[in-house]
Amino acid sequence: MSDRLKLATHDLFHSIIDKLRLSENTVILIIASIVGLIGGFGAVGFRSLIELVQTIAIGGHGNILEIVVALPWYKKLFIPSIGGLIVGPLIYFLGKETKGHGVPEVMEAVALQGGKIRSRVMFLKTFVSAVTIGTGGSVGREGPIVQIGSSLGSTFGQWLKVSQERLKVLVACGAAAGIAATFNAPIAGVMFSVEIILGNYAITTLVPLIMSSVMATIVGRWYFGDIPAFEIPYYVLGNAWEMGPYIILGLLAGVVAVGFVKLLYSLEDFADKIPLKDFIKTPLILSLIGIMILYFPYVYGVGYDTITSVLKGEMVWYMLLLLIPIKMLATSITLAAGGSGGIFAPSLFLGAVFGGLFGSLMNFLFPDVVISSGAYAVVGMSAMVAGTTHAPITAFLVIFEMTGNYKLILPLMLCSILASFVASVIKKDSIYTMKLTRRGVDLSQGMEVSIMQTTKVRDVMNRNMVVLDESMGFNDLLQKVINSNEAYYYVKDGEGKYQGSFNVHDVKEVLSEQSLAGLVVAKDIVPISVSPSIERDATLAQCMRKFSIYEMEELPVVDNENNNKLIGKIGRRDIINVYNREILRQGSLGLKFIQGKLSEKPPTQNFIDLPSGCEINVIPVTEAMQGHTLQELDIRHSYEVTVVAINRSGERGEREVIIPAPDEVLRKGDMLVVLGEGDVLKHFKEVFSKVK
Repeated sequence: MSDRLKLATHDLFHSIIDKLRLSENTVILIIASIVGLIGGFGAVGFRSLIELVQTIAIGGHGNILEIVVALPWYKKLFIPSIGGLIVGPLIYFLGKETKGHGVPEVMEAVALQGGKIRSRVMFLKTFVSAVTIGTGGSVGREGPIVQIGSSLGSTFGQWLKVSQERLKVLVACGAAAGIAATFNAPIAGVMFSVEIILGNYAITTLVPLIMSSVMATIVGRWYFGDIPAFEIPYYVLGNAWEMGPYIILGLLAGVVAVGFVKLLYSLEDFADKIPLKDFIKTPLILSLIGIMILYFPYVYGVGYDTITSVLKGEMVWYMLLLLIPIKMLATSITLAAGGSGGIFAPSLFLGAVFGGLFGSLMNFLFPDVVISSGAYAVVGMSAMVAGTTHAPITAFLVIFEMTGNYKLILPLMLCSILASFVASVIKKDSIYTMKLTRRGVDLSQGMEVSIMQTTKVRDVMNRNMVVLDESMGFNDLLQKVINSNEAYYYVKDGEGKYQGSFNVHDVKEVLSEQSLAGLVVAKDIVPISVSPSIERDATLAQCMRKFSIYEMEELPVVDNENNNKLIGKIGRRDIINVYNREILRQGSLGLKFIQGKLSEKPPTQNFIDLPSGCEINVIPVTEAMQGHTLQELDIRHSYEVTVVAINRSGERGEREVIIPAPDEVLRKGDMLVVLGEGDVLKHFKEVFSKVK
């Protein structure tokens, strides 16, 4: 689609919205519904593409296990390598973010990139994942579907030019749509996005997710039929004593889950050290999968046929025992090789096999208590997913919806919580967040950390500073210091390169040596010790680390470490102010501020959970305030009220949110978002309502 056509359709969409006078919440629900429909069809298309690749590779896509068992040995051996020859170069040259299981990339896009995902990701991810899975890669289709759906949501949101916060929600809507459509599990789709992608349970987030998930499920049921993903016998909880073995299962599943995560990343590290180009390593390493398929055809592709056999109790115990390490190795090797696919289905596979093995043991030891091992396979899936992802609610809901069996809901919930708890105690990171942590991205502390990691120094730095030429004489320098009121003075050479900085105390030391004052130039006052600087493209988190190391209140900002050109400064207080402002603006205290284009109506009053007695109110600008700046009104010091934001009507009547500056002139129709104690806010409103 050309840029002109994009602009025309974008303007047409917004003109329709304006004419219909739809509220912001209604608009986002419409957009979420569209994302859900597109995501649902995306999931259908992806699964169809996998079936096409399987048909080409092995001659069919029905019962995969039966087809693979019947294949000649040379096909079993070489098909995965052939798949590697295709996906390796594509990933290496066109999009390295399509490598692996996909979900961490979506999490990173939401946390660090404002929800922006390259549109070509959805096309490339669809193809390379379909080829990886269709040619025997022992990975799942859910991770790719999440990345594909999220990319669809991001592309659509960027096209509509929605705000950053709305874009993040649309990314999550795409993820929810993918999970809902592929599993026929609308509730699990919502919870997956909430627990893993967003980590935000706000009602303003849940409603669009639900809408998107429902629409995607409608598409999935229309195409695949309204049947559970796994058709199994109707298992029940035999008696109360059976909760004991289930508790042990949950605890052990958490340990096994951590072992799987460690093996996966250990093999990835090992593969990274092999001195070959990635597109060469991929087919070579995937040849190991061919060898494994020769002896264990169960590990070919997603493995749902094997899971169904285990859930029905049709597999002997010694094969279950062998498949635990074999499946761990197969999935880890596939991803270490550079294949593209998810870890959700392998977690289900491991959970079913481990649960089935544990159930067989319990049935042998306590036949009067444990009736069927199949029920433990069902619960084991939930526990293993919870242990690997650290998302227990998603885990038991997806298994409940996939099996349609409510009778096992108690052990499902219990084992999921226990497995997640044990896994998080042993290892802080989940299988998703560990990939990000290894890149230096820590999302464990929530949105507050992401603010520091996403905001760049260039967005906060101040260009108003006293810069001195290195050859400036002492008398001129002294006059500059006397006429200014700065903490630090920065010195540059003739090419604009940063040479160092000094403060007033350094000048006083020279003044004490009157005999030297006439000989000193600016460069001489710069301390001999290291004078640190920060690059413009560094994050605020990196900047704060440097502040803590050097114990300074200001740092000079340079263009980059190569040219060392001085372009500004940044203070510790500047970073703290940005941090506090963003926390309030993004609603981490309990209120989600609406950003971007708002309803034409003034916002209603909102309250959030704050320290005792504190509130956030929305107050209209009175006649007494109009034409004055916030600095002139001195609201903070005179009334102990903080202006968090200004809600203002734009030129077309749309409303926008402005971060208040001290010299911002208040206009008629403005709404002030203010923070303060209840009594203070009441007094503040009374004062300005009386003043004419």
